Amino acid sequence: MPQTEKHGGEARPKVVRIIGRLVSGPARQACLLHQELISGFQTRLICGSPCTGEHDMGYLLGSEEHVFRLAGMSREISLADLKALWDIYRFLRRERPQLVHTHTAKAGALGRSAAWLARVPIIVHTYHGHVFHGYFGPQKTRMFLALERLLGRITTRVVAISESQKEELSRHYQVVPPEKISVVKNGFHFAHFSPEEREQARTAFGFEQSDFVLVWAGRMAPVKDIQLLAEVARAAHARASNARFLVVGDGEERAGFEERVRDCANVRVLGWQRDMDQVWRAADAAILTSRNEGTPTALIEAMAAGLPFVSTQVGAVHDLAAGTWEPLPDGMGFKAANGIMTERDPKALLYSVEELTNDRAGARRMGEAGRQFVRERFAAPRLVAEISALYRALLTETFNHTRWRKSPGADATR
Repeated sequence: MPQTEKHGGEARPKVVRIIGRLVSGPARQACLLHQELISGFQTRLICGSPCTGEHDMGYLLGSEEHVFRLAGMSREISLADLKALWDIYRFLRRERPQLVHTHTAKAGALGRSAAWLARVPIIVHTYHGHVFHGYFGPQKTRMFLALERLLGRITTRVVAISESQKEELSRHYQVVPPEKISVVKNGFHFAHFSPEEREQARTAFGFEQSDFVLVWAGRMAPVKDIQLLAEVARAAHARASNARFLVVGDGEERAGFEERVRDCANVRVLGWQRDMDQVWRAADAAILTSRNEGTPTALIEAMAAGLPFVSTQVGAVHDLAAGTWEPLPDGMGFKAANGIMTERDPKALLYSVEELTNDRAGARRMGEAGRQFVRERFAAPRLVAEISALYRALLTETFNHTRWRKSPGADATR
């Protein structure tokens, strides 16, 4: 039988959360839920190890209690995955949770398979993004799509982080039917985002008052298309624009990017940063150049800091656009109340960067619209409450179904 324990007089079901690596936006969500659901659930967290160029974000956890690390579960596909699958299966058989919740593709495949083999009653998976576009070639993409459809059959509930992602998963890619998907937006703590000490932050990074600073922040992997940012930065440099690019992150694409902007005085590469507060304080806007995205953490943090954004119109980025959309010239994209979304084209991105650079007052108004937008929709307490309610509903539904199956005469009424 799955285990429960009492906390304040109430039973606490056991939940095991599994994530591939504690890196990037999904790690923030997994760590937050692991810690803040503890009053209602016994929470356990299984995580793998970062790849070369990635930095572990375990500092987001208050402690390592009930955190279990599997060195063999990493991003790359290898024979070590079989051992990771066995280790997760043994862990689940020992812990006997009522619910397993997986995050990211690798952990979703291994964790859901192990949970099914271990007969865990409820299996939940969150798609923070997906690998069906912008990651692999056509043949490998079809293979992963077939695998996700198969995993969807053993998954009790899929969590999409936006309405557009739900539409993609159910209608476009047909991973699972729409009735099997719950939409739960990401959640963040916003208290530490503040415009105070802005001038000190800009001075610390060496920026002038006339500079318009755009921050690119993320994992330097092909799907993030940091090389597109290099094209925009080079074009802005050639125009002697006041736009400056503060690039935060690390990964396999970093060396190529640095080579391409080697002679651009308008680019500064910081590398990976544990604390982004000062970075956002020094900035005037955020920029994103991805080929594919879920709901990008960088844009949410930027808006929380009162900044507008310029982004390629991919994935669920358009779910972050507030107010009415105004078309840009020549079909380059759209301008919303809080940011600008463009085609994946350096000319469109540069046009949008110049729009903000030349209208500082307008950029500040967009930033304020963005701040209000994210605080209303992406606060951490809302995420915790919605996930808790989802777990409770699934547990109740499963318990009632099991009790009905075991009741006298149940078979006679089928």
